[in-house]
Amino acid sequence: MGENVRSVLGSRKRSVGGAVAIALVMAMLIAACGGSSTPKGGGTSTTQGVSGGNPNEGKPTPGGAVTMALPAESTGGWCLPEAQLAVSGIQVARAIYDYLAVPNDKNEYVPSLADKITPNADFTSWTIHIRSGIKFHDGTPLNAAVVKDNLDAYGGEFAAKGPDGQPLRKPLLFTFVFDNVKAITVTDPMTVKVDMIGPWSSFPASLYSYGRLGIMAEKQLHDGANCFEDMIGTGPFKFEHDWQRNDHLTVVKNENYWRKDQYGQRLPYLDKITFKPVTETTTLVNGLTTKLFDLTLSDDTVAIDQLQSKVDGGGLAMLKSGKFPEVAYTLFNDSKPPFDNINARLAFAYAVDREEYNRIANKGLLQLASGPFGPGTLGYVADTHLPTYNPVKAKDYAKKYTQATGQPLSFTFSAGSDPISLTNAQLIGRYAQNAGMSMNIKQVDEATLINDAITGNFQASGWRNHPGFDPDTQWVWWHCAVAVGRDPNSTSTEIGLGDAAGITGNNCDNPVNFSNFNDKVINKAFETARASADPDVRKKAYEDINKEFAKQVWDGWGYWTLWTIPSQTNVKGVLGPNLASATSPDAGPDHDKPFEGLSSGIDLSGLWLKK
Repeated sequence: MGENVRSVLGSRKRSVGGAVAIALVMAMLIAACGGSSTPKGGGTSTTQGVSGGNPNEGKPTPGGAVTMALPAESTGGWCLPEAQLAVSGIQVARAIYDYLAVPNDKNEYVPSLADKITPNADFTSWTIHIRSGIKFHDGTPLNAAVVKDNLDAYGGEFAAKGPDGQPLRKPLLFTFVFDNVKAITVTDPMTVKVDMIGPWSSFPASLYSYGRLGIMAEKQLHDGANCFEDMIGTGPFKFEHDWQRNDHLTVVKNENYWRKDQYGQRLPYLDKITFKPVTETTTLVNGLTTKLFDLTLSDDTVAIDQLQSKVDGGGLAMLKSGKFPEVAYTLFNDSKPPFDNINARLAFAYAVDREEYNRIANKGLLQLASGPFGPGTLGYVADTHLPTYNPVKAKDYAKKYTQATGQPLSFTFSAGSDPISLTNAQLIGRYAQNAGMSMNIKQVDEATLINDAITGNFQASGWRNHPGFDPDTQWVWWHCAVAVGRDPNSTSTEIGLGDAAGITGNNCDNPVNFSNFNDKVINKAFETARASADPDVRKKAYEDINKEFAKQVWDGWGYWTLWTIPSQTNVKGVLGPNLASATSPDAGPDHDKPFEGLSSGIDLSGLWLKK
């Protein structure tokens, strides 16, 4: 990369101030962590791949309607560049919008609305050629001009304006993600050129961005406050203004959708989907067992556990995916005592009996995480040499902390306001106490938990984030532009050493790096991977990041989450059809298969009902 990239990144990030930064990062966080900041218990993760569900049996039959239960309502609406979309909102968005690029089953990003996405030799410029003949739901054509306006909106350079010429909104959500973009230009009616500040070999992954970077019609982009409700995309289903908050949202078939299946049938198959927000476990389970709901997207492991007997008895189906997971963990504030000291981090890591915790809190059914990159994700390492339960070592490091600081090892653990979070936090507190530490519990609602992370007002916190897409998408959370040991707010050119090895420090200029660590190994590995398309180079770089997290114990890794699709037995095509190719929109048998992670929902165009 080079100093030019780092200096620009640093200056732009520091320019986002105060309340704007808080609103921005809160929206980004909610989108990334699926709307849940604390781990949930239960579930089943017996496989690192995909299992269960209903296989496609024969030629799909068009027609019919389904009701899909979702974990929550999306209160903020769907003006995508600034929408606060958790997984429920992303799932609705995927019904209405398409993406320039999408992940396949190998977590490679292939063109979708684009038919070609081509870099120059050093990945400092990308050319996006738009697939011809596609129209938005309002009949307007998809072309380079509307794609540029969308990308400008995501980058914070475009906003709808009122009669006075002033912006009605400030679309800042993706300004961190697209900090490396220098210029976006239309080179011909169907081609957009994106020039970078520095190399970016994995740029197509950010054109998907966990399923958040859908392409909207110009009317929605310019529709002021109505942008949040007047959803107009090119996707398989259309929104017909039937949204009763906290009750349902209905979409209907896009008869002119551009994709077809391998039989030449136009997607989607269903005529209508009704989305229902269902937050109570009992309501969800009862709704599925009584066939009130046809399917759901769920990581509610209590519900999953209760539905398993119905699945085993043949009354329901359930698609489960242990690939490309999010990770539930303890977020440390590495910028203040006690976790600015590695002895405190090691004491905590050795004190927590994750195996026992898993049996008690998770019913023994979740997979222990070895780091942020889970199974299937580039950079996954089965054994990163993460500290494992050892109460003797935990007490030893707690004593070392006291010897080094003159203070007993004491901290506050922030947890969600629900009873399960309290029970789980109390279990962690018992581990800490057994190792000679003192732990207080601070229960707060989710918004406060996130605000405290943004402002650094915490010591340790229950957390969940980092869904398993291309690891470059995690740059925004952990990369620091300022050199290790340099004060990010200082104009001095003097550089300190951080710790004794000159590797780490607590002075990151990135406000989204909530732990506030600054790690030379992690920074360099991200830059190396971003500048290379060699899969071996990228793999090693992300493995280095994974191992460095374990070595420095910047966070206390817990468990990889599990997403499932429980459904009625007549619901087919749950994972979605094969992807379009560069030469044809037909999802033929030889085309790329769909992404197998479920943390951003499923491609609903492939759902069909067995008669």
